[in-house]
Amino acid sequence: MIAVLIEVLLPIAVVAAAGFALRRALPLDLVTLNRLMIYGLSPALIFVALVRADLSGPDAGRMLFFSVGVLALMALTVWLCALVLRLKGKEVTALLLTSMFMNSGNYGLPASRFAFGESGFTLGVFYFIIQSIMAQTLGVGVAAAGAAGGRKQAWRQVFDRLTHMPQIYAVAGALALRGIGFHPAEATGIARSLFEGVALLSEAALPVMLLILGVQLGAGAPIVQPTMVAFATAIRLIVSPILAFGLARLLGMDGIALGVGVMMAGMPTAVNTTILAIEFDTRPQLVVSTVVVSSFASLVTLSVLLSLVR
Repeated sequence: MIAVLIEVLLPIAVVAAAGFALRRALPLDLVTLNRLMIYGLSPALIFVALVRADLSGPDAGRMLFFSVGVLALMALTVWLCALVLRLKGKEVTALLLTSMFMNSGNYGLPASRFAFGESGFTLGVFYFIIQSIMAQTLGVGVAAAGAAGGRKQAWRQVFDRLTHMPQIYAVAGALALRGIGFHPAEATGIARSLFEGVALLSEAALPVMLLILGVQLGAGAPIVQPTMVAFATAIRLIVSPILAFGLARLLGMDGIALGVGVMMAGMPTAVNTTILAIEFDTRPQLVVSTVVVSSFASLVTLSVLLSLVR
């Protein structure tokens, strides 16, 4: 456990801590930083990773099914908990947002590289792509449906966000390039230079992701409803990886694919869920509190989890 903390999580914590300190010292514009990542670095990272990836094995397809399955299991878990605890309305919506969507990008991708190397990182990218799409579509639907009178608006929001997601076009572009037989190692001339330019942009993604994570946590927020926050954090960090392990074995995943999948399922709540919670007024303080608490608590839970699956 200590070895995992030092080898995998400490490098991540160092970069995130730099972002945290910068946010405390300077009035950084978080909206601009997020847009830089969403519209610039993240699509480049996905594009380059997919062009270079080996898609011939079964692990890529299994990871895609696995990521959707984890979302479904978490939704079912929250629904059952809501029935037992008699939770209703926006509280259930907030719990769905904090439980279904994990920080597979800012946190998960660097962790997958440090813990499992380049092959693990590639599988982490597959997981991240599906999570990004689902967060910007299903996540919007969940948040809008939980708001009063928001059901009709949800469909418009989902369609608008889906068509404006650069990650989707990055996936399409990468698959098209593979379809015409492009190989980065064999490319020459302008094609090689263009690809190397995009690859250079992609290399900035992981450190900037961690800096943004630190900046987001450095913004600070008072912890509200501590019992609900602890409950949501337990679902995200403990229940989710346990259920994910069972699903992974059911899908026949093992080795690195199993480790990456279960690790991703054990990531803290996605920071971007706070945007949806604020936009649709679905207990935003509860969501923000869960993001903060789960992010710090994950240093302990992920150390244990990675020592078991790595």
